[in-house]
Amino acid sequence: MPEPEVPTPKKVLAEKKHAIPPELLPHIPIKELFEGYIERNVDKRLARAYDLDKYPLTQGKQGTGKTLGHQYYAYKRGLPMFLFCCYEDFILEKLFGDRTIKGGDVKFQETEFTKAIQNPSLILFDEINALSHANTIQFNTLLQNRCLFIKDAEDGRGKVFRLHPDCHIGFAQNPKSRKYVGGNIRSSNFLGRCVHITYPEFTKEQLDQAIIKRFPELTKKDRDMFIAFYGGIVETIEQGQIPIDVSIRQLINIIDFWIHGADLKESLEDGLICMTDSASQPKSKDALWRIAQAVWKELMKK
Repeated sequence: MPEPEVPTPKKVLAEKKHAIPPELLPHIPIKELFEGYIERNVDKRLARAYDLDKYPLTQGKQGTGKTLGHQYYAYKRGLPMFLFCCYEDFILEKLFGDRTIKGGDVKFQETEFTKAIQNPSLILFDEINALSHANTIQFNTLLQNRCLFIKDAEDGRGKVFRLHPDCHIGFAQNPKSRKYVGGNIRSSNFLGRCVHITYPEFTKEQLDQAIIKRFPELTKKDRDMFIAFYGGIVETIEQGQIPIDVSIRQLINIIDFWIHGADLKESLEDGLICMTDSASQPKSKDALWRIAQAVWKELMKK
């Protein structure tokens, strides 16, 4: 009789304690940044990727937490974090330093970035798909070898900068879509060096939890009405193919205005509805207003 198969044992990752140089301590994200933060399963997936020394690339529509999730990880692990927003002509090599004149001589001045990568830290490159294809080449080298040769360093003699074993590198992007037309699709030799985590929209229950944490004084009735409005807006945008994205960010803005004394109509306009004007979609505004009027009957009179 065959012996019963023994399942493969799973490993448990132990959290590391990091010795951070005093000059990098101010870069550790502060607790106040995460007021009302809801830790979701996707945050645990991101943490696992970092703890396993992967290079996570988070993606998702605006407001889903794909950037803040990295900051939350740095906060939880006590790591200094440096956030860089990429653009077409962003050059990785320039982060290491540049030539300057000292006492009449040309010297290479290293930046704080070089200090960060040679210590426990988290480096996040946001909007990575805004980068030109040519400017991703150095990223491929850095991720593959965890070091980069900077020819201008050491006053022109050149220097190899090596990443600390606990220097984590991550990326974030808004994938190209009907609502987000900017950005480039990254080549497979870059994407193949990353792990890919898609941040989903918040569920109704998660929205409720976030609002309770952020606005504990809000009654359940008011919470339900704001969430119903938000749900109707999301559905209308999808069904009408309106080229804008809304998220918990807009919902929080509306409640913030309203709870601090603004008129409900003005709160809805300034927090979300007038986004249609900014996106050159003024005809869509009426559709969004009908959602508001269905939730708050008093708006029918205005």
